[in-house]
Amino acid sequence: MITITLPNGQQYSLTNAVFDYNGTLAEDGILAAGVKELLEELVTKINVSVLTADTFGLARAQLESVKGINLKIVEKGNEASQKREFIESCGKESTICFGNGANDIAMFGEATLAVAVIGAEGAYQPTIAQADIVVTNPRNAILLLLKPTRMVATLRV
Repeated sequence: MITITLPNGQQYSLTNAVFDYNGTLAEDGILAAGVKELLEELVTKINVSVLTADTFGLARAQLESVKGINLKIVEKGNEASQKREFIESCGKESTICFGNGANDIAMFGEATLAVAVIGAEGAYQPTIAQADIVVTNPRNAILLLLKPTRMVATLRV
C-alpha cells in the first residue's frame, strides 16, 4: 500500500495501480526505456495491473519478465467500459490509474486518482482534462508512486 497525505489532511490509501499500455507505458508496442525496472520496483509496493487492447500484439512479451504484473488484454470494441469495470472491481477508492487515450476516460472517472501521460504517441485532450495529474513520460508517471511526495507537491491546495 502507498499512502499519500496532503497538507489539508486529505489522505489516499492506494492498493492498486492500473496502467494503460500503448502510449502510456509503451511506444509502438515496446516498453519505454527504464519502465521495466521501475515496474519491477513498483510491484513490491502495490498491486499493478496493465489493461490493453494490445494494438501491436507485443504487451505479453514485453511484460512477461516483470513478475507480479497482472496483464489483462481487453476485447476490442468496448475498451472504455471494460477498463471502467476493471477499476470498479479493484475498488475505485484505493485505485490510481494511468492512461493517455480516449478509451481511458471512463476509468479516469472511476479511480480515486487519474494520471494522464503525454508521451511520444500523444494524448487525447478530453482524457487530459479528466486527469488529476499530467506527466510527460511513463517514467515520471511511475515515479509519482515510488516517490509519493511528488504527488503531495502537485495535489496540495
